Amino acid sequence: MVASSQESAGSLPQLKVRKRTDTKTLLGEDYQDIVKDVPPPPQPLQNALDYKEKNLKERLVYADRTLRNPERKLPPIGIRALKLYKDACARLLDLDEGEVYEGDEEELETAKDEWRVTIRMYEGYIQYTACLQITRTSDAQMLQDQLLNLQRTAFHARYGDMLAEVCRQLRKEAEIKKVDGWRELQKEYWTEIDKKLQREKQAYERVLKGERAHDQCPTHLAVSHTCTRVGFNADDMLQIIHLYAVRNELVHANFIPLIKKGLFDDLKKQLYNDFCDIPLVIPDVEQTQTTLMIKLLETIIDLWFDRDQDDPDNYQMWTPTEELKDFYKSLRGPNPQDEVSVQKIMSTAIVKAVQKRLREAEQEKEIVEKLSKEFGLVSGQKKVKRVASSQLQAERDRAKLMKGDWVKIMNLVQGVRKISDTYLQNYGELDTPPEIVVDPSLED
Repeated sequence: MVASSQESAGSLPQLKVRKRTDTKTLLGEDYQDIVKDVPPPPQPLQNALDYKEKNLKERLVYADRTLRNPERKLPPIGIRALKLYKDACARLLDLDEGEVYEGDEEELETAKDEWRVTIRMYEGYIQYTACLQITRTSDAQMLQDQLLNLQRTAFHARYGDMLAEVCRQLRKEAEIKKVDGWRELQKEYWTEIDKKLQREKQAYERVLKGERAHDQCPTHLAVSHTCTRVGFNADDMLQIIHLYAVRNELVHANFIPLIKKGLFDDLKKQLYNDFCDIPLVIPDVEQTQTTLMIKLLETIIDLWFDRDQDDPDNYQMWTPTEELKDFYKSLRGPNPQDEVSVQKIMSTAIVKAVQKRLREAEQEKEIVEKLSKEFGLVSGQKKVKRVASSQLQAERDRAKLMKGDWVKIMNLVQGVRKISDTYLQNYGELDTPPEIVVDPSLED
């Protein structure tokens, strides 16, 4: 039987937990309901102890206004990172402004120090990471948005048919209206851009060799700079623009040609890169689409390749499954199946497996929520001794987790692709930590 919080407290330190303050309350008169201006990015402070109320409010203003700026938007990966920074500033400011814990002051200072170190680490990156700063001009913003839309279109073109089928069969989880962005393509716009790129091509090649011909290839430089901001490969993006302009029509790509030729190394590299690009392409507010794309890519990879258990991020060690080999054989002969039939079989298997994964994920979520609510557990995988521990320990743990998530985001920005980095922890509002109670049955 689970003891009540009063029974479990006993002689343990008493917690004084209050509901966390929202951003508007923390900033007071510095909060702008409609963002009118965004201050410059904050410089990391030399002395960590200087991260106190005034400095923290300045930083929270920067993060809040940058994220809510209606005219200039960070790319999806930048938004994910800056939300972590905003959360960290708000949490330290919240600890500074109110009494959260009655007990050891040294423990409180330790928790604050953890957040100070976290914030200063973030600010070191903000100074030189383009995706964490808003664009300087409206033209740069427009180009960034268009490149994101184009990459997203190319991304969905590869998986559009399968994703649409998943959405059709899983309306509750998917809501079709949120995942049909691949249907749109501004063909004329990219045709004109490609004409400029072709005229500038020789000058751009000279720039890459070290010559000063920058004024002769402004379109190339704009595309390259924007790709750096959002984490895309510039050469790949230039090729995508050219292909769309030449074909002037969106064609739903598929993997049949790669499978038919037995190009399994190319296939797994494409799947791996696409998986890692999910947080670069899809805004984190679109949780339904993000979940679907992760499950879809994860399902295809697991159906077609066996990943090394000790090093699942190393796609070069993936080996083709018997199912993938069977598709290869059926397409090769001696009496090859037609590609349409094979594509249908493949899509059916993928959609069925995605459905299963989504159902299992939903069931797991319900179980974890129930355990957390009834027993104060965060996981049902193993027995854990739970006591009325300090909220401040949770603060320190959260700061460390957010450091790890920041590093994962920076890896993606810098092109260090890892599937594990795509699974980013999502932080919501600064809500009250769950009440922890003692369950005698979980004693060691």
